[in-house]
Amino acid sequence: MIRAEHEFTLPVPPKEAFALLSDPAKDPDWQTACKSTRLLNGEARPGCQYEILFHMVGKKMQFTVEILDYEPGVLSRFKTLDGPFGYLGTYRYSEQPDGTTAVHWTFEVDPGDYFGVMPLSLVKKLLISQVKKDSGRLAGTLAAQGAAALA
Repeated sequence: MIRAEHEFTLPVPPKEAFALLSDPAKDPDWQTACKSTRLLNGEARPGCQYEILFHMVGKKMQFTVEILDYEPGVLSRFKTLDGPFGYLGTYRYSEQPDGTTAVHWTFEVDPGDYFGVMPLSLVKKLLISQVKKDSGRLAGTLAAQGAAALA
């Protein structure tokens, strides 16, 4: 089992950060490894199920996922129902004094032997590295949009 964590800041209020990160339909917009998503039973909410396709380390990985918790501006949590391995992901949102949002991401994954001889420590580093890149790019995009709106 791998537990990966990363905390990052987005230059928007918590409800806006939540709307960007917790709607599976928006995952391909900000996650470079995510190639597509498809909601299976309505809009994002607790109990919503969706299919998601990732392309990472030369592998295509398709999962069916269920949203467990969906509290706007506070918490979103999801887990796999089907796929090459299981995972549980969480985003916790907290407003900062300057109105931005601190996001605490955790990802618990049991890859089994899916990645072959790749050490679990390397899989963990890859996961964290990908989230750092994607969240940094998203923060930059949001900051630029905010600056453009003020101009």
